[in-house]
Order: sequence, then C-alpha cells, then structure tokens
Amino acid sequence: MPTILRRDSGDLLHRQLFLALREQIRRGVYRVGDHIPTDEQLCQSFGVSRITVRRAVADLVEEGWVERRIGRGTFVKKSSANDVGFNRATFTESLAKRSKQTQVAVLEVSKCSPPPHVAAAMGLSKETQVLYASRLRSISKVPLLFVDSWVLLEYAGAITVDTLKARSISEMLLSEGVRFRFVTEELFAVAADPHVATHLQVQVGAPLLSVARLVSRDVGKAVMYLTAYMTSERSRIVFNHEEQDLGRMYESQLIHDVNTSEADD
Repeated sequence: MPTILRRDSGDLLHRQLFLALREQIRRGVYRVGDHIPTDEQLCQSFGVSRITVRRAVADLVEEGWVERRIGRGTFVKKSSANDVGFNRATFTESLAKRSKQTQVAVLEVSKCSPPPHVAAAMGLSKETQVLYASRLRSISKVPLLFVDSWVLLEYAGAITVDTLKARSISEMLLSEGVRFRFVTEELFAVAADPHVATHLQVQVGAPLLSVARLVSRDVGKAVMYLTAYMTSERSRIVFNHEEQDLGRMYESQLIHDVNTSEADD
C-alpha cells in the first residue's frame, strides 16, 4: 500500500518526498553505499508521478545525500551532509566556529522593555529597559537561524550593530569576563509567524524548531535571554555526552503542557 503524501499541506509533493527520503537516510533505513529504491518503486510507494520522484532525487543529489551511478541506480553517499561529525570543541570554540561559518545580518539593535514572557524568565519588571538585538545567520545566502536576544544594559556596552557583525553576543559577554554560571535551555516546536517566516523564507505557520536560552551569572541574576528559530529542513540539534556527563543528563525535565481537566472531558 503506498504512503500517500499530503496534497493539502501547502508543501510541494517533490519537497515532501525529498524530506521523507532524507529522513529515512538519517535514521539508517538506507545506509552509506545502499541502493535506494528505483524511480518506479518510489512512484508506487508514495503514489506520485515519475516527474515528482526525479525532482526529489535531484534535490537529494544536489545536497550530497545520494549519488546517481549510470546504469546502476542511486546510492546513499558518504558526505558531510549525513555525517554527524561529533567533536569536543569547548563552548567558546563552538561559538567562534559558528560565527566564522555563517554570515550574519543584523536586523535591529535597540533599547526596549522586554516582552512579558522574557521579563518573567529574567526576573525583571515590565518597565526595565534591556538591549534587544535581532539577527539572521545564513550560509551562502541560505537562511539558517533567526535569533532574538535581550541583554541587561549593564552588560551590553560592547554590543552594537558593528560588533555584532564580527562576534556573537555570547562571545562578547565571555570576553568581558561575564560568567555563564547557569544556563537553562528549552527546546520546543513553534509555528512560524509572518516576521520570522519572511526572514527564514518559509511559509507562515510552517513548523520550526526553537531554542530558548536563559543565561545567568548567579541564582536569580539573569544576564541574557535568547530565542533562536530554525527549520528542520536545514538544521538539527545534536547533543554529545561523555560517560561522566550521563548522570547530569537526567537533570533535564520533560514537561507536558496539558490541562488535565480539559483532557478528561
């Protein structure tokens, strides 16, 4: 029985097929060197035309996931695209590497009162002024990360449009001697609002990955709140733990935002 792609999703069929095949490669359904199904088999499996299949496979080839071998078929390719590439870089080294690998467009730097949810997370009153910075990080003009940051003014002296073009806010804070003693991160899925969708070049309402990070120099003394948005089509989040870290790994929490009274109705 074929896997039917959604024709009412707003996503083109060949893009849906591309994402489905890429996910199968990532999960190891097809491993490096494996022959993926033929065009005819994919047509039957997904209930699509040969043109749709060819466009999807062409996208996989272009992004380095597979390679076509004349007279033999299409095979999963070993490349940087599907290589997780764990490394043991320090946090500071990772920040510097990301800054060098991506191009940043500084969209806004201004003083303002933070949104209610940011003020609550940072333990601030609604009237407190902070420095707000909005940036878009890209590689080869392909947008990857839309980032909003709110920083207490006492730590934001070095943050300007010009300095943000060279270094991230975290790099600047660390170089100024600010200790990141407590960092709380929350990962969740959101629907792209019109502003974020425009910059990430996705449809309004498209599912996005979001990371919210609260940085504090001591208990109850927040320094920065950051929110980053990305699409799973271009980005993924990888955690790397060594044996001695495994005990602390379980300090994280899985929180379900469900109203039990409504769920029981």
